[in-house]
Amino acid sequence: MYKALSVAVLLLVVFAFTSGSTSLGALPINQTSPVIVARGALRNQTAPIPTTTMFSPKADGLYQLTVYAIITQSNPTSQSTWYFTPAWVDDSGTQTDNEVLWGSGANYGPFYSSITYLGGAMIPFEAKAGMPITYTVAQTGPPDGSVYALYYTLERLE
Repeated sequence: MYKALSVAVLLLVVFAFTSGSTSLGALPINQTSPVIVARGALRNQTAPIPTTTMFSPKADGLYQLTVYAIITQSNPTSQSTWYFTPAWVDDSGTQTDNEVLWGSGANYGPFYSSITYLGGAMIPFEAKAGMPITYTVAQTGPPDGSVYALYYTLERLE
């Protein structure tokens, strides 16, 4: 009785570990993850950031920029807005989007995004070799005492 039960349990364990599995020969040989080519964490920012190069590709490729910005100290009487703007060159020329992220100096918390509504954005794009991938942070309205933080990661997808 115990011998038959032991064999049944053993067969069940073998079946559980082998069902749905793929042989090693069926897996891709060169499976890779995206490579992080640039990252930044800029805290306690109180002024605009002029055009800044994140990365200059050596070859054409597909990239993804993940960016998050937040007002860490607001000014309730502020009349200004902060704008994060990335730029790159693809097959059709220079690309830029002034409304990827924006945050009011009067509102504490994450910037707004035209892509995800609140907090951050993930932007896939093609970039040409030798042409820099850049960003700026601009402020409309007068300086107001608000403080922001900007975080980004740029990955090469292929």
